[in-house]
Amino acid sequence: MKALKIILIIVVVLLAAILIVPLFSPATAKVSSETEIALEPADIFPMVASYTDREKWDPWVTQDSTTKVTIDPKPGYVGSTYAWDGKKLGTGRMEVKSVVENQKIQSSLWFGKVETPSQVEWNFEPVDGGTLVTWSFSQETTYPIGRLGMMFGKVFLKNSFDLGLANLKEYLESMPRKSSGLGDITVATLPPMTALVVEGAGTMESIGEQISGMYQMLYAEAAKQQLEITGPPFALYLDYDESTGYSNFLAGVSVKSPGVDAGDVKAMSYPEMSAVQAVHKGPYEEFEGSYEQLESYIETNGMDVKGQVFEFYQVGMMTESDPSKWETLIAFPLK
Repeated sequence: MKALKIILIIVVVLLAAILIVPLFSPATAKVSSETEIALEPADIFPMVASYTDREKWDPWVTQDSTTKVTIDPKPGYVGSTYAWDGKKLGTGRMEVKSVVENQKIQSSLWFGKVETPSQVEWNFEPVDGGTLVTWSFSQETTYPIGRLGMMFGKVFLKNSFDLGLANLKEYLESMPRKSSGLGDITVATLPPMTALVVEGAGTMESIGEQISGMYQMLYAEAAKQQLEITGPPFALYLDYDESTGYSNFLAGVSVKSPGVDAGDVKAMSYPEMSAVQAVHKGPYEEFEGSYEQLESYIETNGMDVKGQVFEFYQVGMMTESDPSKWETLIAFPLK
């Protein structure tokens, strides 16, 4: 009889714990972790938002070698998905729902076959020497079992988030550093311009080989026509074939007054136009990342561009020997 009373007391205590303790636990469970990474937000955001290389630092995938990962990035990041299937880890999926470029990512997370997703948020805050990266999780819980289970689950998630951010920090900071960067992206007005231009075509590699000779031709013709140079040399890319990497382009120099055609050199004028633009600082070989950021901005904001691109070489090889100090204004004219 005494033993039965003890068992009943234990049962009552356990039931009380199951029913009472969750009353003091919030309905929305939240977990957050943060770390500082010695890179600019623009060097971290695209990889996290597109799930690129996520499997190399993911705190769960890295602990289950049987896991198979499927990544499907989308232009503008929204809709990008990351799915996994492992013997120990089980199955799950994440999908980006909204982004604020280089600042915030909001996504949904499904574990297994659950219908209602948890919410995941990333924040990127510039700080001295890099970026404060915050990884947060929130999930609505049911009373009492859901709340009680999440009280223990939060400890596991916090440890996982700490490990994941440590992995991400180590992975990103160990990557070769780029010597380039892109300034603030804005929509601004390009002033009207008169110019002398010469036509060219080729891949990026062959264009680099021929363009300096084209500028020599343009400067010589401007001097011959006694035209005052009024701005940096530029290139206007008229098209781009993704399958071949081939472009038709114009190399040009702006002049104060209209010139005349002379052989391969043509006199041109360009009206005032609005453009999505930003300054790339660094060598030309590292343009790719800057173009990706500009194209993502255009896609995210639903902008309609002409399909042509200006590059104004404000500080370049003709005036500065250090490529890390080169500055190029990249501008996508709007329709």
